Amino acid sequence: MTSIKSTMSYMCKRAFIAALTLSLIVSAVTTIAKTPKHHITIITDTQLKAFEGIYQLKENEFRVYKLVADGDKLVAQQLGGDQKLVLTRKSDLEFELMDDDGDEKIPVVFSKNEAGEISQISLGGRQTFIKIKSYTPPKEVQLKPEQIKVLAGKYQSDERTDLFITITAIPDGLTLKQSWDGKEINFKPLSDVLFLNQAFGFPLKFTKDASGNPVKVLAFNRDTWNKVKE
Repeated sequence: MTSIKSTMSYMCKRAFIAALTLSLIVSAVTTIAKTPKHHITIITDTQLKAFEGIYQLKENEFRVYKLVADGDKLVAQQLGGDQKLVLTRKSDLEFELMDDDGDEKIPVVFSKNEAGEISQISLGGRQTFIKIKSYTPPKEVQLKPEQIKVLAGKYQSDERTDLFITITAIPDGLTLKQSWDGKEINFKPLSDVLFLNQAFGFPLKFTKDASGNPVKVLAFNRDTWNKVKE
């Protein structure tokens, strides 16, 4: 960012000097040079309709979006949640969207398969969403109170030993409380070891020992938390 700003500053100074010199020669009156705005035309081969469809995060099957064309943009609506994202086109297969704070643009790059059809998305170069033909929302199950209560307790981060989550049993599922900010998130059961917060696409997968007691939980399919012995 620093090099871009320096270059722009240098260019602006050169343009101002040139305009001022020309003005002095012609009329000896100082004028302000204004740069006209030009419309940028994006040359594309792929119609927006070709991008429409359902996309599922490769690393988390519960994070799913439906993309639809809206004018000259794409709108991504989270399935099972309230998040809605607007994708602005930059080239044939490249788009961008604003982050949650609205101060950073995130690149969104589509890919095609051998048949020339849109097949996946790379989000920020870190996450991959696969285009799928259909999506069936997960179904909640009813568990006995003791099946839920056995999962309650304190869990420690496998990577950051100073971080903890506390899981509490509630009548229809679990509540997770984060030690670092006090935030609480509720989860509904999909099985006796799998729970989901559908709005965030946030799964919890428990691992039990031979006696049926939890020993760890996997959050977001990536973060491991070990049960603290009491």
